[in-house]
Amino acid sequence: MPQQTDKPTSDTPPDGRVLRGEVTYGRVLDAAERCFAATGFDAVTIRQIAAEAGVTLGVVGFHGGSKETLFRTVLSRRVETLNKLRREALAALLDAGGYTLRDLIDAYITPYLDIASRGNAQWRAYAQLIARIVADDRYYAEAKHLYDPVATEFMDAMSELHPAADRHQLATALTLSVSAMLSIVASRARIEGLSGHAGPQTPLGYRRLLLDFCAAGFMQVLSPERPDTDAR
Repeated sequence: MPQQTDKPTSDTPPDGRVLRGEVTYGRVLDAAERCFAATGFDAVTIRQIAAEAGVTLGVVGFHGGSKETLFRTVLSRRVETLNKLRREALAALLDAGGYTLRDLIDAYITPYLDIASRGNAQWRAYAQLIARIVADDRYYAEAKHLYDPVATEFMDAMSELHPAADRHQLATALTLSVSAMLSIVASRARIEGLSGHAGPQTPLGYRRLLLDFCAAGFMQVLSPERPDTDAR
């Protein structure tokens, strides 16, 4: 008779405590994301995150760790999804060949617009949070390992198309394009206020306009007639 063992198998139902813990962990991260997005890292307290999540301070500490750890985790969990989609789009272009600079910009920007257009409130909070981060160089050290590797892969592909392009100017154009992308996602109210007309219902509705804007900026930067510096 085979010896019985208490070791779980693939058919063993998951422990209810584990499932509850995962749900609580998700609630803590969602709450932290909303709090950081609303007021910024400096203004948020663990007490506020606990209240937003509907848990105790101890639960936040157990599942999320310190405020700094929570901040890093909130950023990294979204980046994994976004980086995967961007790399898949880039790989498809490289495999197909014959791509343009606009195609590369599209592959970088559109995955974010697509996700942000799905109506998920947490992705909107993430967009607001990232809009805060890119406006403050203090956060670069925390975020660079999350975002820069994929951005570098796209810049490498751009350099293949334009070997004479200055790397610093490419980085500047990409950073400005990202800022425009984040603005479209995080806040479109001013566009409608200035124009007096309602715009697209989702960020993805701005895709063509945003690509036109970013591609034109890149091409101006890459123009051989453009001086390296602006005289003042």
